[in-house]
Amino acid sequence: MNIEFITAPLIGGIIGFITNSLAIKMLFRPYKEIRIFGIHLPFTPGLIPKEKPRIARAIAQVISNYILDQNTILEALASESIKKLYEKKYDEILARWRTIQTTCGELLEIHQYADEANIMEAKLRESVCNYLVEQCQKEEVARKLVNHAFEQLRENMNALMYKMAKGALHAVRESVIEQANQMLVTKGAEYVGSYIDQVYLEWMDKPVCEVVMLIEEKVPDAKQMLWEQYERTVRDKATQFVSAFNVAGIVEERIEAYDLAQLEQMIMEISSKELHALVWLGGLLGVLMGFVNLLF
Repeated sequence: MNIEFITAPLIGGIIGFITNSLAIKMLFRPYKEIRIFGIHLPFTPGLIPKEKPRIARAIAQVISNYILDQNTILEALASESIKKLYEKKYDEILARWRTIQTTCGELLEIHQYADEANIMEAKLRESVCNYLVEQCQKEEVARKLVNHAFEQLRENMNALMYKMAKGALHAVRESVIEQANQMLVTKGAEYVGSYIDQVYLEWMDKPVCEVVMLIEEKVPDAKQMLWEQYERTVRDKATQFVSAFNVAGIVEERIEAYDLAQLEQMIMEISSKELHALVWLGGLLGVLMGFVNLLF
């Protein structure tokens, strides 16, 4: 038996095994450039340390463009799993609030949110008052009310008396409209603001459990309404936030920040099975090449 039929495939297998193993090692090692007598030693540093910035940038672009793109993030923020978590938390909170006998005002004081609540109520009052006054001015409510009042007066007055007073009524109409508009601006906001303050104080004096029952009675679909508002906020506002989030920049920065030894360990943990398979495949190909050489 010719010993070459054993040694040739064996040597080929060993060479294939060693070269593939060495090639994988050279992906990471050495970490730094090596110079001998000032001459740069080829293949130093390893491929990944040498191309680390480019690799980090490429991985970041792939993740931001195909894995964590804007649409994917927005869909995840309003996914069914998030909705289920929200509904579960909503039910838990309401169940707990149904047992609280403390008033809303006392509860806010206990948790030190009273000042924030008062500030929010003041801002809400101002916004509502300003909005109502602006809408009344836009729709010319004062003019419509005065005109309606004058029409009612004309219908209820004696025809002869109306003819006698018609000129005077028309003369003062614009003045009355102007005064009514001014009163609407000054007194309207004051009346609405006073009403909002009164309602706010009444709610602060109610027990939390009573407020919860009132909300459930008056707004039975409050849970769904809140979720729909959250979805609208995600759709309308979160786009700007996600755009400014810069997924690619964060991923690239994180990869660049990793120590090369840590990066090597991460990659090896992810693909160790495949890399080891490549090493053994190199050995197998070496064995096959050894047999081929013997045949030809």
